Amino acid sequence: MRDAHDDGQPVLRGLFHEFPADARSWSVKDQCLLGPDLLVAPVLDAGARARTVVLPAGADWTDLWSGTVHPGGGEVEVDAPLERIPLFVRDGAMPEVVAAVRAALGLPAAALPA
Repeated sequence: MRDAHDDGQPVLRGLFHEFPADARSWSVKDQCLLGPDLLVAPVLDAGARARTVVLPAGADWTDLWSGTVHPGGGEVEVDAPLERIPLFVRDGAMPEVVAAVRAALGLPAAALPA
């Protein structure tokens, strides 16, 4: 929120906003970043319980639900049951943001790798 307040940066961002050098980030239309560090990948297909998530190059990404770390620049297939939306946090994210998101999801803070 600080970027939005200080510099007028959007809170909800296309992947290209933070990763302009990653050509694929310009064509992803069904994922977004909440601030610079939280990647949100909603399931848009009726009945789907999994989806492919594009992870922008230039960062490692941690699945907030499983704690699994994935390198950027590729795709991962993740489970997406009705009760949870696929969420990934960028490496180097502010620990207090990660802790707040995990707390809001009802997840233990210790499950996320340092």
